[in-house]
Amino acid sequence: MKAKLTICLLALAWSSYAQVKKDLSPDGWKKLSLREKIGQTMLMLPDRESELRLGGGSLEGFFRRYPVTGFFMGWKLFTGIPENRQAEHLKNAAAEYQRASRLPLIFQQDYEYGVDLPGMTSLPKEMTLGAANSPALAYDYGASLAKEARSVGVKWVLHPVADLNINPLNPIVNTRAISDDPDKAIRLLGRQIKGLQENGVAATIKHFPGDGMDSRDQHLTTTTNSLSMEQWKQYHGKVFQALIDSGVAAIMPGHITLPAYQKEKLNGFFPPATLSKELLTGLLKGEMHFNGVIVSDAMTMGGFRGWYPNQLEGEIQSFLAGVDVLLWPSPEFMDTVEVRIKRGEIPMARLDDAVSRIWRMKKHYGLFDRNNQLLREMTGQEKEFAQNTARKIAENAVTLVRDRYNAIPVSPARSKKILVIGVTTESRKGGDGGLAVLKNFPEALKKKGFEVDFQRNLLYETQGWTEDVTSKYDKIIVAVVRQTHTPFGPLQLYDDEAQTAWGINAMAKDKIIVVSFGSPYILNEYFERVNTCLNAYSNSPEMHEAVVKVLTGEIQAKGVSPVVLDRKLPGL
Repeated sequence: MKAKLTICLLALAWSSYAQVKKDLSPDGWKKLSLREKIGQTMLMLPDRESELRLGGGSLEGFFRRYPVTGFFMGWKLFTGIPENRQAEHLKNAAAEYQRASRLPLIFQQDYEYGVDLPGMTSLPKEMTLGAANSPALAYDYGASLAKEARSVGVKWVLHPVADLNINPLNPIVNTRAISDDPDKAIRLLGRQIKGLQENGVAATIKHFPGDGMDSRDQHLTTTTNSLSMEQWKQYHGKVFQALIDSGVAAIMPGHITLPAYQKEKLNGFFPPATLSKELLTGLLKGEMHFNGVIVSDAMTMGGFRGWYPNQLEGEIQSFLAGVDVLLWPSPEFMDTVEVRIKRGEIPMARLDDAVSRIWRMKKHYGLFDRNNQLLREMTGQEKEFAQNTARKIAENAVTLVRDRYNAIPVSPARSKKILVIGVTTESRKGGDGGLAVLKNFPEALKKKGFEVDFQRNLLYETQGWTEDVTSKYDKIIVAVVRQTHTPFGPLQLYDDEAQTAWGINAMAKDKIIVVSFGSPYILNEYFERVNTCLNAYSNSPEMHEAVVKVLTGEIQAKGVSPVVLDRKLPGL
């Protein structure tokens, strides 16, 4: 039944191409109308209510009035859709949009950790690749992600993160970065991008000029890359330049400043890269010779907003600064740019530069080919390949930070009773902080023959004053999950999680093992006196299984720390 549905979707989507009257040759963009050109710079967030209102009750009407370049197939698409129907809903939506559009659309998503839909493979965090340190696995990661993304119609991902997490206090990069070492980043990211792009999906490196230096979050405020230009060229600049030279399709600037390069201020402050002509047109397109697509980060973020009197003016100024495709602009952007170009207030050359870049990328990834597949179903072999890739990366990434007295391996014969303390946060945006997923970890231990109890956090005020846990169990495994944006804010431990660190440090250390399934800095920050500690970087079933294999001696811990763990202060 699903196969028939897919064939139907493909046929319906292609029917719109058959009706296209436009020239889809490499220079065909030159024959687009003014509004069609402007539309090529607009990548929208699905909003069916707004689309129908603007289109007079139909999607066809919307595209006639607002011929946008494509859609970011994000969370808003799934409002009210049961989880088990989301993959099919995405496919249906992509086909429906393409049927209604007279020009080929491109569909985009982040997919930083794989295609986040039921039935798809959960790929590990980027830093896991850094710990595994395998160019072959990095390529397979990109290839696996590309095949799964194409199976739901997505041919452009906002991935991988190319930032270097140099500051351990950075609250937004952390395990999203592959390393703090530019050479390792270049070697592994280059292969990952090749895996994506050779399998038909455009890659995007982010966040130019480089996050990972500041201790603030660009979602909340404009942040800063504080390196001197000499340092920047040795670190973030070196990474971006190497990946530009290797042919990455797109770059996303961040809401980040680079004071060492910038001279022009706005209202007394250096503007973020997303609003800086110096950084985008002068440095990135000019000095670094980037000829691909510059796509903005979300313009809803605090680091972007408030620089101009209203959101629309900010979008216009970002476009003038050098952004080629705006992520989630307002429909009024098209109307305003049209008027200002006709008045001579916006140079036509700026629009032509942007349209030629996105048109060239669409052409390269086959969107204009008559045999282009909107949806490319995965074979059983490809699905197995993706799952094996996730498993292999996890097994090669587990990093033994220290085991001072050779507590590993553990076995049911010597350490039958285990208490797993799950250290996870809870927030409105971060949900349960990964608690539900983490519960796979004690279950994996049980399968090895251990008797396992699980509890969330350890409250020192009620369980620590008269500590007797260590007398009841042979081992206490502290499983910490601290990840970006779960919740928003710094990545240190707070409230109940902080009390857990208090309680653990009050215990005798001979029975304790700490595993971080998130930030690698947690171990030295809170548990430096614990004798046995592992970094695992990702909170996923594949990583849980890999850690259990390491703990029981089934495999060796092969990972090498991709970041300097004892860097105490920001900077180099």
